[in-house]
Amino acid sequence: MGNFYSPNAKFPAAISYNKDMPLFKDRVFRRIFIALAALKAAACAYVYFCNPLGESVLAFPDSLTYVYPAQTLLQYGQMWEAVSVAPMLLRTPGYPFFLALIQALAGNLTWAVTIVQNLLSLLLLIPVYLIARQLATQNAARWAAGFCAVSVLYFTLSFAVLTETLCVFLLAWSVYFIIRFFSHPRGRDLAAAAVLLAAAVYVRPAAYYWMFASAVILACFSAGKLIRFPVRKILLFFVVPLVLCIVPWQIRNAVQTGFGGFTSVGAYNLYMWNEDYLAHKGNVSVTQAHEALQQALPPGFHDLPAAQQVRLYKALAKPLIWEGFWYKLTHAPLWAAKTLFGANFVHLSRLLNGGTATEEALDAQMLNQTAAVHAGWLQGWKAKILFCLAAGQVFVTVLLSLAGWWLVWKKQRAEAFFLGVYCLYFWMIGSTFFGAYARFRAPFEFVLCILAGIAAAQLWQKRKCLFRRSK
Repeated sequence: MGNFYSPNAKFPAAISYNKDMPLFKDRVFRRIFIALAALKAAACAYVYFCNPLGESVLAFPDSLTYVYPAQTLLQYGQMWEAVSVAPMLLRTPGYPFFLALIQALAGNLTWAVTIVQNLLSLLLLIPVYLIARQLATQNAARWAAGFCAVSVLYFTLSFAVLTETLCVFLLAWSVYFIIRFFSHPRGRDLAAAAVLLAAAVYVRPAAYYWMFASAVILACFSAGKLIRFPVRKILLFFVVPLVLCIVPWQIRNAVQTGFGGFTSVGAYNLYMWNEDYLAHKGNVSVTQAHEALQQALPPGFHDLPAAQQVRLYKALAKPLIWEGFWYKLTHAPLWAAKTLFGANFVHLSRLLNGGTATEEALDAQMLNQTAAVHAGWLQGWKAKILFCLAAGQVFVTVLLSLAGWWLVWKKQRAEAFFLGVYCLYFWMIGSTFFGAYARFRAPFEFVLCILAGIAAAQLWQKRKCLFRRSK
């Protein structure tokens, strides 16, 4: 698959380029890493000592559904559904286990989780740097690490009791081993990618179908001779580890609940994510539409067997989906744009300024962010400047990533195709129905940072060449 930059490239790479050089010997990367570590330490101290919201700034409406099963695991040895004694089925065990482990070791949950997640987002720079260096040059890797370091989304999500930070960390390492496999096909790299991907699926089931997509891509690459690795070995080193990792949880679900799927969240979302259409139709708030959908469930619904609940969710969702199909279709471009370009500004404002929104209003915004911009949070010139800086960072990263993908495509088709499909998959999943959450961009923003770094390095090299010619 060769390097992206070659001696015959239009703008030759910088001389300092060694894929085997240890990270700690790269002074530029060390400076980026240390600067981000210092910023995160200061941010943690500020949020802990100065934020008027205190610990509640770390909690989201979904947080309880992870914290409660973590606590029941510590107390009773089993994960239960939120505020019940039913076996956990809506969520998957990766993040609750992560929370339980931290609480067991640190004796604290929310603040200890914040520290660990900030550490993980700091360490995320390592796979980002390594992937960019594998695809391009050391200079591109430095730029990629810089783009990742200034990511507003990753900064804010580090301060949320949500799955994204842990999931992104696992996905980034999985992608690294896949990209390394393309250059030097080895079974151990493929197996490592499979195990890390399975771990990410346990943390966030949005990655579940990516397992199948990535296996198909690898098989097609093998059949098309884009990689010299037989399909039977892809089955052995990639598919088999995935199956061995994923199936035990499905067996657990079948034994304890009678539902043999990996999670019931898909059926739940199929029904509950019609709340945006009902809010629009009835001219009510999203919170009111959400409560109406809950009340429309049959009496005794939550006492029914899990498999029957899933069937009912799907049956009740079907007429609502057809009824609101045109509304969703016409709003899909806005939601896709918000997922791609959203700056997670509501959370950023709460972290830095506290915020005065009522809990009901905040829950509505966290449940549904279909509005183009939350104007209520843009009060005063400081908030507007902060919004422009955050939105500008996202816009520049996305714009440069498009150029970076094209540069990679011209030299490394397999890698570019894989990364492109990877981003499109998570973008599509994050924009389905009324997604429109900036945080749903988290699984693929690190790839955007890598591609943006490659484009920025190329532009910087071009600028240096033009400067030399002008002398």
